[in-house]
Amino acid sequence: MSPRYSILATALLEQIAAGKHPVGHLLPSEHELAELHEVSRSTVRAALLQLQNLGVISRRRGAGTLVEASRPTATSAAYNQSLGTFDDLVQYADATERRVLEMADVVADDDLARRLQSRPGRRWLHVSAIRVRTDDDAAAPICWTDLYIDGDYAALMRRELPGYRHAVAALIEERHGRRVSEIRQTIRAAGLTDMIARTLAAATGDHALEITRRYVDAAGIAFITTFSLHPGDRFAYEMRLQRRAASGGGGGGGGGG
Repeated sequence: MSPRYSILATALLEQIAAGKHPVGHLLPSEHELAELHEVSRSTVRAALLQLQNLGVISRRRGAGTLVEASRPTATSAAYNQSLGTFDDLVQYADATERRVLEMADVVADDDLARRLQSRPGRRWLHVSAIRVRTDDDAAAPICWTDLYIDGDYAALMRRELPGYRHAVAALIEERHGRRVSEIRQTIRAAGLTDMIARTLAAATGDHALEITRRYVDAAGIAFITTFSLHPGDRFAYEMRLQRRAASGGGGGGGGGG
């Protein structure tokens, strides 16, 4: 089932397309929308963020929410990043902005435990978020990310993550001293579901890169796992492979393809 904010965003998009909220007019306030649709203000804000990412509305503090278009107009923009170390990843987090859409406490069932390579019954905080560029307000979001964070840090995340600009691992290290010893990363091809595609201003089924990162401490325990979906037309992952310098004479070497 789609999250409530996505259902609300779809309903508002249909109303706008049908002319109930004409282009050039203001939408009802967050408070009015929350009462009308019987949802929380945070759900309304997440739904409006979806519409803003699609180019359908614009928002200005003190001026309300203006309907800009009757259908999605946002265009994609490529984002290239070279990531080779933990510091590179922190810099990537600093150069983009995380926008938290939803948080929920979860207990891992067998399927989720397999996905997280953890044990069933372990508590996690599930955070859904998008990342946007800080140098181009008109660009579509870079990616959708599902973060699973050790449940011991749920209170910290609820309190500080929405306004925290840096990497989640950095926040945990700052407050609790638990350091990342290793990041294990997997990249594979994937497709975009309808809900995620709408949020990213992309098309359902579009090709995407799914990047899984497991943040592991010195004891070998993953305490953060993230699954990020990057539409294929707006993200390139770059890395450099260097030949190790020969030590001593002799030796020859074969290469792998």
